[in-house]
Amino acid sequence: TYYVTATGDSMMGAGIFHKDILVVDRSIEARHGSIVIAAVDGELTVKRLHKEGHQVLLMPENPDYPTIEITKEMTFFIEGVVTSVIHQFK
Repeated sequence: TYYVTATGDSMMGAGIFHKDILVVDRSIEARHGSIVIAAVDGELTVKRLHKEGHQVLLMPENPDYPTIEITKEMTFFIEGVVTSVIHQFK
């Protein structure tokens, strides 16, 4: 388990905002619908995992951002599953 600070607003629909602290568990198996930390071609991202058959999508929770479709040409792995978010009072 580790903590990471979120950047950006692609997951605000899931209640994850810029500078929130995410609790990430590497021992939990990522399933359809999990919010995950994923590495895509060397870049880390926080997205909702969508699995349908052999298709894997990383879905944002903000309509201003595109869905990432994982293809065979991409380097992809899941770092862990987000289990909690800590908001800072401003």
